[in-house]
Amino acid sequence: MTILSLETSAAVASVALLRDGKVLAEAACDASKKHAETVLPAIDALLRGAGCAMAGLDAFAVDVGPGSFTGVRIGVCLANGFALAMAKPVIPVDALRALYEPYRGGSGLYCALIDARNGNAYAARYRDGRCVEAPRAVELAAYGAGLDGARCIGDVPALCAPLELPSAANVGLAAFTLLDGAGAQANPLYLRPSQAERMAGEGRR
Repeated sequence: MTILSLETSAAVASVALLRDGKVLAEAACDASKKHAETVLPAIDALLRGAGCAMAGLDAFAVDVGPGSFTGVRIGVCLANGFALAMAKPVIPVDALRALYEPYRGGSGLYCALIDARNGNAYAARYRDGRCVEAPRAVELAAYGAGLDGARCIGDVPALCAPLELPSAANVGLAAFTLLDGAGAQANPLYLRPSQAERMAGEGRR
């Protein structure tokens, strides 16, 4: 099975090509440009470099968030568009699960964290390859006090070292373990309102 994987929830987008659970190629997009300007050219270059045509793909995997609202929308829309045009399935992978993928074979408790700014984060916990706490939005001051014994992975400086971001390669690798969730379309995972929505809500008060 050959999968094209997209990761656009983080500051630096990336794309990857995987076959039967192995990464064939991965490329990071130009961080100085917007995701909308870089992802399609990166996909084209990746496939050409690997000698793989779009017609040779069996499925698409995409990071559905949480993360950058705009970035998530771009990745999900692209993956859904490809899946629709080619009548292929799309596999949704949340960003926290992608962070955990390199550690999935380890033992013990892992806490995946993504910085949501202003003292907030997105968090999920995993143990022995299983999710034991579903992704949710948390306040770091309170949540961090209850993490004794957990290894923290992600990009929250006060809790994670080294800092890590989701990658297209890990999104794709996780997708091979989540094939039961494949479908015709993926939906973004938003765990809290966007800044624009929060500001609009405050304005109505």
